[in-house]
Amino acid sequence: MFCPKCKSEFEEGIQVCPECNFDLVNELTEEDFVDFVKVFESSDPNLTVIIKSILDDAGIKYFVPGDNMQSILGAKFAFAFGADMGNAVFLVSQENAEIAKELLKEVENSEIVE
Repeated sequence: MFCPKCKSEFEEGIQVCPECNFDLVNELTEEDFVDFVKVFESSDPNLTVIIKSILDDAGIKYFVPGDNMQSILGAKFAFAFGADMGNAVFLVSQENAEIAKELLKEVENSEIVE
């Protein structure tokens, strides 16, 4: 079983990806594989919500590996131990990267990848 969003493979019997909350499929097709580009990174969970909203409103599909870790550990944990585990890294398809970067320029305190 595979997650069509993060492409992770799971044991038989698991129906939903625990990271992405997407229904799993039996196999992935070539169309499922997209080159992702990093467009934004932040350790602020409040900013993460804003970025998701901006991308959702624009209809831009994104992937945030370890998204659940930020809400569990938070930026304070990561800062205290010098780890990046609390960072949310936003990845979008290559074809949407420039549009996403343009939309995210307006975000205050942004850490947009050039």
